[in-house]
Amino acid sequence: MKAHVGHLMMLALIAFCLTGISWAQQFSYRVVTSIPYDFYVGNQQFSAGNYLFDVNYGDNAVTITNQANGHRSVVLASPIQFASPGYDNRNKSAFVDLVSVNGRYVLLDLETHTNGVTFPKGTYARTVAEKGSTVTIAAALR
Repeated sequence: MKAHVGHLMMLALIAFCLTGISWAQQFSYRVVTSIPYDFYVGNQQFSAGNYLFDVNYGDNAVTITNQANGHRSVVLASPIQFASPGYDNRNKSAFVDLVSVNGRYVLLDLETHTNGVTFPKGTYARTVAEKGSTVTIAAALR
């Protein structure tokens, strides 16, 4: 009987630890913005509108949520390495950059004064490298 109670306590402890780990994986920061153009992230198309970007530090996954219709998509992004975290951007607010490629907009990156991520270019990678005109849109931390 004591062995069963010991095993049950061990399972409860493991379950508690796993629950704590899942709570610890909260989003690191959230950015909201209004994007006036239809745009692409990788090969996914998004319509113009108000968006919430949930950025997770752990795996750099960004959940992009259209606030009007609730449509969500998760995109893996790459962190932007600042030379000195926050130094160059300390007086800037959050923003997103789009680049115009053949009449379409591609989401390049999202930056705050201390953090940032860059998004996959998908089939537009070569044209983005040639760079069309860049549009910077103000955003806010939430």
